[in-house]
Amino acid sequence: MSIPEPQIQSSQDKDVYDDGYLRVEHKSYYLACEGQPIKLPRTEFLIFSRLVRTPERIVPAEELWQYAWGSDKPLNPESLHVFIYRLRGKLAPYSLQIETMINVGYRLVIRSA
Repeated sequence: MSIPEPQIQSSQDKDVYDDGYLRVEHKSYYLACEGQPIKLPRTEFLIFSRLVRTPERIVPAEELWQYAWGSDKPLNPESLHVFIYRLRGKLAPYSLQIETMINVGYRLVIRSA
């Protein structure tokens, strides 16, 4: 299944992802599916924000961790897993799935309805 090419509102920073089904405004912490806003806590949003920048591509766990927590804190795989678990539950009703590649990272799979 091919994913529609997303519209990028700001080509320089890629501040907005919009593929017609999913819209993410990275700087304003806004997420919506089919026009319905989805509220996420800041850390979960940051993890999702990084994943959506490269949908269908594996993002290394270390990169997700640094994006959400910064480089000052060493990677805690168990903590990251808990946040991914919570995100999966919140995203499942919208056909958004986060897959795990064991010992590597995660990827966002978008299955528009």
